Amino acid sequence: IEYKTRAISLPEFGNVLISTNALNKVLLDERGAYTSELAPFIDEQIFYYVEEAEILLPNYQLKQLLTKQIK
Repeated sequence: IEYKTRAISLPEFGNVLISTNALNKVLLDERGAYTSELAPFIDEQIFYYVEEAEILLPNYQLKQLLTKQIK
């Protein structure tokens, strides 16, 4: 299975990797524990998780969304 990811540049954080909540749900179980030995490594690479539709937004809209959500 492949999950959408995007690299985006944020003024305060530099280049970061964004992915979808679908990936986050695969990495963590319902208790919030990692589902495999590889899961923490993958999770640490992702700066923020967004909805499936949001990952498709143009760069400027995705930057606006992330700026609102991380402040």
